[in-house]
Amino acid sequence: MQPYKARVIRDLIGKSRRVFKIPVYQRNYDWKNSQCKKLFQDILNAYDKDKDHFMGTMVYLKITDSSQLEEVLIIDGQQRITSIYILLKSLYDYAKKEKNFKLEDIIKDYLFNKKYEESHKLKLKPIKSDNEQLNYLMKNEFDELSKESNIYQNYILFESLIEEAISKNYTIEDILEGIEKLEVVEIVLDSSQGDEAQVIFESINSTGLELSVADLIRNYLLMDDKKQEFLFEEYWLKIEKMVGYDNLEEFFLHFLNSKLSDITLYKNIYPKFKTYYEKNFVTHEEILILLKKYAYYYSAFIGRNDKYSIEIMECLNNFNIINQTTIYPFLLLLFDDFEAKKINEVEMLKILKFLLSYTVRRIICEIPSNSLRGFYKSLYSRTIKSNQKDYYYKIVSFFENIKTRDKIIGDKEFKNALIYKPLYKKPICKFILSSIENSTKEKIDILNLTIEHILPQKENSIVWKEEIGSNYKNVYELYLHTLGNLTITGLNSELGAKPFLEKKKIISENSKANILNQLILKSNVWNEEKILKRAEFLANKILKIFEYEKVKLKLNNDEEEIYNLDSNINVTNTKPECFIFRGEKINVKSYSQMLEKFLELIYDLDSKILIKLAKNNFSLPQAKNTYITYNKEKLRQPREIVKTGIFFETNLNSTLIIYFIRQVIQDSTEFDTSEFEFILKQ
Repeated sequence: MQPYKARVIRDLIGKSRRVFKIPVYQRNYDWKNSQCKKLFQDILNAYDKDKDHFMGTMVYLKITDSSQLEEVLIIDGQQRITSIYILLKSLYDYAKKEKNFKLEDIIKDYLFNKKYEESHKLKLKPIKSDNEQLNYLMKNEFDELSKESNIYQNYILFESLIEEAISKNYTIEDILEGIEKLEVVEIVLDSSQGDEAQVIFESINSTGLELSVADLIRNYLLMDDKKQEFLFEEYWLKIEKMVGYDNLEEFFLHFLNSKLSDITLYKNIYPKFKTYYEKNFVTHEEILILLKKYAYYYSAFIGRNDKYSIEIMECLNNFNIINQTTIYPFLLLLFDDFEAKKINEVEMLKILKFLLSYTVRRIICEIPSNSLRGFYKSLYSRTIKSNQKDYYYKIVSFFENIKTRDKIIGDKEFKNALIYKPLYKKPICKFILSSIENSTKEKIDILNLTIEHILPQKENSIVWKEEIGSNYKNVYELYLHTLGNLTITGLNSELGAKPFLEKKKIISENSKANILNQLILKSNVWNEEKILKRAEFLANKILKIFEYEKVKLKLNNDEEEIYNLDSNINVTNTKPECFIFRGEKINVKSYSQMLEKFLELIYDLDSKILIKLAKNNFSLPQAKNTYITYNKEKLRQPREIVKTGIFFETNLNSTLIIYFIRQVIQDSTEFDTSEFEFILKQ
């Protein structure tokens, strides 16, 4: 790598015989109007102050370097150089229109390599889609230009900005002089000297230039690969088209959580991806084949692919509607088996309906969802394992056997929550109401309908105090937002706090929600009795909609026995096989390792918890010794928690370790002791 040099644009692209090529793995030219306006204003400011303006780094790799023409591959800076190039084209066209031949010749040297064949005439060669648009622009073939492309949009914008600057007494020469004062740090890479473009690229972008996770992964897989054009066209472009650029980060998060035993968070997607690749693949094409396959499944999850049956797509759409994305790592593995014909469609549909029922029951019963990410992440290994048959039985029996709050909610508890727990403020409310209404063959479009309270939200309404009676306050507080008092309508503003009989008349004449309104229209008064009667009626409908096929649990002596922190068991002379916390299953070989992995997991989930304990030199109740601290001198056998500077005591027996874990959980407000389970070796 040559030494970093500060270069003004004049030196970089001015009169040099050079072609700047943008490699296929770089993203499309996507500068917004606001970015172009800022660039133009920076140019005017540079001219006004007669001072160079720094605009970042320009990193490129030399491809050919002859006495006649130099070709370089832009590693970083393609968005800025493309914008400047489009601005120069706008200035060039303005100079031609004004018949300013001298200025026209000056700008021409920026844009074109003279006396070269067509393929090397333009000094900039963007990626395929942008290159086509740029060529239309440079040849003035405006009818062929896509009016939606950023190249066209920003060319038009620069035209208007130039006109505006001219009206403020700037000249084209002034603007060009301002452009020539733009300064970049030029970094020239040389592969023959061992320069690794990807490593340098990451180093530059760690200093503050924003790149998405998708950009980093794309560059990692394609930048140094000799087959980059083929890999881009055959895999990456198809993955991006299936999933959508804006959804790529989420896709990689769920993909990695389906593949790795430890947790992947948004903040560590890229390093985890690199580690996963390095441990499991030899070529970039190998992992791209896998990613393309999983992108196909994922595109169905998010509604960008409808290649599965109507019933399966409806289930997937329902997960999307209720925003239950934590299930995706499990579904990716499940659909991989489905595509491999290990699960037939009937069983797959049963599994999806069960999982939807489980999710709905959990939300209605107000079970916290913070453990679901780890729970679904480890669900496949805890149920299917290596014996890939009887999927439905294994999954349902697993949920039936769970002793913690992650168990499946029974019908009785589910129905009770439907009747008495507030539904209105839950994000699932409209989904539940529409599920009731659309449970028959006659469907209504609920997209533009709103949720309406029969007993109105306006408190202390005189009309409704008379309607409800002496226990108005109690009814209002207990049932206002519950299932029995809610319906869906397009007439929310019209209904308001009107008396019940008026509301009933409006609903009768206008609402298409027949099932939801059935008992409302049969009533002449609206009070506690009617609300509870309707809640019972609707709850039974929901139970029917979200029922699932029960399984007969088999007695199996080989079945793993799960213990929790409240289990009355003597762990002396036992060995743990694994522990489960927040649904995350982690295999261990000893209690000491269980403590270490547990503390690492806590740190990953919420580092503030252990930081606070360490600062306070955490100790167990009735104990004099320190157990978590920043000062390892306070411990008999200290061990550091993954390069955090936080140390914990390891000179502990199995019983004390279980107690230690319990106290750490109890000292946090984030977690609950019921979330920790462990399995002993047979």
